[in-house]
Amino acid sequence: MDRIFSDGIDFFSSVGTTNLVHLLWLTLVLELPRYLLAMLSAILFIPKREGDALKTHKLGKISILVAGHNEQDKIETCVKSLNEQSLVPDEIIVVSDGSTDATRARLRDLLHRGLIQGAHGTDLRAGKSAATNLAWRLSSGDILINLDCDTTFDRHAIRNIVRPFNDPQIGAVSGNILVRNTTASLMAALQSIEYLISISLGKRSQAMIDQVSCASGAFSAFRRSALEQVGGLDAAGGGEDLDLTLRMRKAGYGIAFAHDAVSRTDVPATFPAFYRQRMRWERDAIRLRYRTHAEALNPFSRRFSPLELFHEMEFLLFNVLGAMALPVYLVWLFWTYGDVAPAILGAAFLAIMVIDLVTLSVASLAMPGHVSLGLLTLVPAFSLFNGLVMRIVRVIAYVEEWVFTMSTRDEYVPRKVRDARSRS
Repeated sequence: MDRIFSDGIDFFSSVGTTNLVHLLWLTLVLELPRYLLAMLSAILFIPKREGDALKTHKLGKISILVAGHNEQDKIETCVKSLNEQSLVPDEIIVVSDGSTDATRARLRDLLHRGLIQGAHGTDLRAGKSAATNLAWRLSSGDILINLDCDTTFDRHAIRNIVRPFNDPQIGAVSGNILVRNTTASLMAALQSIEYLISISLGKRSQAMIDQVSCASGAFSAFRRSALEQVGGLDAAGGGEDLDLTLRMRKAGYGIAFAHDAVSRTDVPATFPAFYRQRMRWERDAIRLRYRTHAEALNPFSRRFSPLELFHEMEFLLFNVLGAMALPVYLVWLFWTYGDVAPAILGAAFLAIMVIDLVTLSVASLAMPGHVSLGLLTLVPAFSLFNGLVMRIVRVIAYVEEWVFTMSTRDEYVPRKVRDARSRS
């Protein structure tokens, strides 16, 4: 391996700038622009201390919506975290989505202790979207905060996620999500780096150009009137958070990102679990962007918007083409340079590691106290994971969705709910 890096560095030192760009087109065209924008956003908006005052009378009542299936071990921790907030919500509504464990009993206890203000349990599981819609109907808040049961929150998370609603054009606000179980495994630690770069920095850069793509289902807030206007969550499809965000954008609402509304969630600790999750996310992204909401790409559609076209083309360029270009790049590199190709790849990988290290270091400025020395030492593994493994996962997911529409068979939404939609 050392010989490969050494030969690669010698090779690159002997070529000119033009040839260097020719060799590294995959990284320079499909990776570097996103890194630069993310770093710029962090440098321009290094966190400043915010005042504790918030004019909540402008916002109205704040409701928390929690929907979960078999969450007996997590729901109390989540609810206690919400009750310890600097801005305590006016009500917490919890729906048990067909749970078969002791979740209902836990909800009765939490209701009796006054830790939640509303609880409901369904006999059959209908999926998180349907359960969240039920919680929304049972709530009375003007601002609705949707979150996962396995999520906990920094003390000012609720205060900070509702602040952007002082702008009447904002329909949804995405919270900042960090990984809680970082030490569970190498897989979890790599995702911790990924969340810092793609969410803490990535969504901040998207917000700079009004392109926040998804108000995450794990922790986001919505203006009730906006949610009612677009009809709530799609109960019969996966990727409900992305779908809702796209519908809100098309309805003319702005989507904000609250970098200082910090939450923590558990991520898959094993590769098989991670693979299943990401295959679902990536397939849903293709279905929603280029089938369900394809009119955003059609200049002759009544709902066509240049800003939305830019939004979709950005994803197409950096996510879809960025993944599909990898096998093309590797074939081209080995066909053109033969035995020198491994050395070129080795040096290119070293360059990507440097970029990732700089990016994660910038993330430490944007999120003080959240980037440990241990994470910095894992940058080489993350560069391999993000540059190779994630691209392979995306290629498989995109091919499966384009050719076989696999998202329509995903068991994340119960089959009976999907079948009911298809008959309607």
